[in-house]
Amino acid sequence: MSPTNIRKAPALLQHAGKTLDDQATIQPFNRPVYTVYISEFLQEDLNKYSKLFNHGIEGQWLSNSRNPTGGVLKVVDPSPPSTIPKISISWVLNPTSTSTQSPQLEYPLDFILVIQGNNALERSKVIVARSAEHAATSMLHEAMNGFSVVFTGALLRSDTEELFSSSERSQPFQFVKMPDVMALMACTNKMSKKCGEVRIIC
Repeated sequence: MSPTNIRKAPALLQHAGKTLDDQATIQPFNRPVYTVYISEFLQEDLNKYSKLFNHGIEGQWLSNSRNPTGGVLKVVDPSPPSTIPKISISWVLNPTSTSTQSPQLEYPLDFILVIQGNNALERSKVIVARSAEHAATSMLHEAMNGFSVVFTGALLRSDTEELFSSSERSQPFQFVKMPDVMALMACTNKMSKKCGEVRIIC
């Protein structure tokens, strides 16, 4: 079967919500890419990227390597690109899903992406998008430059603003996977959301 041609960013989202691997080509640049549609990410995935999220820096490459000061991440040069990047797409980016895309949501959502290159174990960066369409554009841009999208999820915009604020905090956030947007919305109640938790649909 010949690779799928991707000409516009929204085409990345057409199978979101399914479990599917596809070999594709970004046109007109003839850039090969793997698109991996994931039914859901796991709590273990959130745990893996919790240190990266807790650093509170968006759009810059960060070192994953531990250092003598206890493993604090630091801003580094971009990762070398991959020959064939991979885009992992969660169901939360489904453009027909009223559960995450509806403008009627009482509390707006942001979409969070983790980007990696050829040395995935050493360097990563976080991108925050205000819509699924913005997320798709960011994913296509990163893939065209040889970088993989290894995680996609959604969280409350109020949590995004707190997570990426410049203010210092005494304790790191704990990240908790939520099954759907209704469960996430329920946790906006101060009695049902623990202090220091960030809940993510993925």
